[in-house]
Amino acid sequence: MVTAKSFQQIMIRLFLTITFCFFSLISIANDDPSFTQIVNEMKAVKGNFSQQVIDRKGNLVQKISGDFLFKKPNFFKWNYINPIQSQIISDGELLYLYDPDLKQVVISPLKKLGGISPAMLLVSSSASKYFIINSVKQTGYKNTFEAIPKNLQEASFSKVLIHFNRGLLSEMHIIDNFDHKTQIYFDNIVNNHVINDASFLFNIPEGVDVIKN
Repeated sequence: MVTAKSFQQIMIRLFLTITFCFFSLISIANDDPSFTQIVNEMKAVKGNFSQQVIDRKGNLVQKISGDFLFKKPNFFKWNYINPIQSQIISDGELLYLYDPDLKQVVISPLKKLGGISPAMLLVSSSASKYFIINSVKQTGYKNTFEAIPKNLQEASFSKVLIHFNRGLLSEMHIIDNFDHKTQIYFDNIVNNHVINDASFLFNIPEGVDVIKN
């Protein structure tokens, strides 16, 4: 059973992996021209996701679902809805990790999350130097790309497969350094939806503990 405390720890780890892959890869434009063409069309995205983590023995560790918003270059919002509600929000300058069950919000400046971290690569214009990207499958309107970190010692994962269907993000399969597999399935994806910057503002609720990094 997932508790609020354990969920926050897993949420942070998954966020560091998933947003690193999802958002930073959108800013990459080098290795594969078809990949570049697809991601360059993604200016703002909204949709739903279901996400599960499988350990090296094949056991289901966790299953989460929710919705998200993303807007280039550095605005995003992940809403974890089931089984426990939590939010991860970037307003362009600050990253908020909010856990209503713990009545706690952790605030970190994006610029302090340096190195090979998801938030830094999200706002970085040189993200391409961290990845090797190859097209591994193309069938009709479906495209699959493989991204491998150039420096595996600094990255939190060893490989990610990104799937597109008719130019829309459909799946991501991530293998981390502990041989855990994170599988993310996207639906109701809308590319280039008009999203106001105000959608990414976070108002700290009363009575919530604030931790600033």
